[in-house]
Amino acid sequence: MNPLVVALLIFFVLMFLGMPIVFVMAFSSFSYCVVAGKVAFLMVVIEKMFRGMDSFVLLAIPMFIMCGEVMNRGGITTAIVRFADLLVGRVKGGLAYVNTLASTFFAGITGSALSDIASLGSILIPSMEKQGFDKDFSCAVTAATAIQGPLIPPSIPAVLVASATGLSTGALFWGGAVPGILIGLGSAIVIFIEGRFREFPKRTEPIPFREAVRVTLSSILPLMTVVIILVGMSSGRFTPTEAASVALVYALIITTFVYKPIPLKECYQICKNVLIQTSTIYLIIAGATTFSYVLAIENIPTKLSNLINSFAHSTSSVLLIINIILLVWGMFMDTAPSILVLVPILFPVAKAAGVNPIHFGVLTVTNLMIGMLTPPFGMALYTTQSVGKCKMVNLIRTLIPFLITDFVILVLITVFPDIVLALPKMFGFC
Repeated sequence: MNPLVVALLIFFVLMFLGMPIVFVMAFSSFSYCVVAGKVAFLMVVIEKMFRGMDSFVLLAIPMFIMCGEVMNRGGITTAIVRFADLLVGRVKGGLAYVNTLASTFFAGITGSALSDIASLGSILIPSMEKQGFDKDFSCAVTAATAIQGPLIPPSIPAVLVASATGLSTGALFWGGAVPGILIGLGSAIVIFIEGRFREFPKRTEPIPFREAVRVTLSSILPLMTVVIILVGMSSGRFTPTEAASVALVYALIITTFVYKPIPLKECYQICKNVLIQTSTIYLIIAGATTFSYVLAIENIPTKLSNLINSFAHSTSSVLLIINIILLVWGMFMDTAPSILVLVPILFPVAKAAGVNPIHFGVLTVTNLMIGMLTPPFGMALYTTQSVGKCKMVNLIRTLIPFLITDFVILVLITVFPDIVLALPKMFGFC
């Protein structure tokens, strides 16, 4: 039997059996070497695993994760929620809009959808239920708005795309900003339409002027994080890794001296969480690097490019096929391995078809973020179910209007690339 067929068969069987994806990719790669009789390649595969993790750009990932952990533990999440409530809390369905706006703000701090769900969901889902929203809608809004996180800078998936393609991280950050905001606006439109047919509650009591000023001032400092990152990178003062380091130091300073100092015992827990999350991502990078190496040996990128070109005869049709591949793949695999396996294959295809590289990178992240909300393996679904204690069937059904809106936004940014490229062009990245 063809060694690649054996490797792919093992890959899909192990994945559907629920084995962690890093081991799925590693076992598939090793099985290919054994079946192909290329046992000597095993040493090369091991070298590839470590070489895949040896990247200066990837050092930004633990920094951004720790920055989000520090701000969350320091009470900044609560301050952001309070500020969002000040802005939109008194309109009909106020807390649903608060959830959306807080996710937009929080996206500029963590760059992770799952962190958004865990942090904001634990605060806002119980608050929405207490105010009168039903549990399923509260959970659906939390999940749907969280996928802004990896699009609005800083973005961990954008760092992975940059590492896999050699593209500018700053360009990908700026390129994802508008699509991320559009997803937030789309969620707000869904909430508004649903509010026309349902009796959504709202906050009736006003916030005193002095309290409003205090809440506004307490929110300005954490929201400056994204400004520091983007301005520093756009001006050429910081690399992505240096920007992440500066953001972390800034988070430690404002948390310690302005908000709630973090006790030493919590510092241990923060470091533990960051170590676990970072190790998980780096192990996935190692496994994906080996699997990509096997695909490269079999010349899969060129074969796939020829296959796509035989069906597609224009840039638009190539983009359509790439979107379909990414959407379907995102239903079954998490974001990080999807990027590291698919991007090295699809990037040359898109480039040869005349697709702008930054446009391709942002489309990749957008597709995979939508995949986080789709069954059977959408990670955002399982995280929201765990945080909100809701039924999966009800959550998926309630998410359908939000998913339709996300697909519309995906079509818009595919057909009109300037939506993605306007900001990178403005700041001289393309």
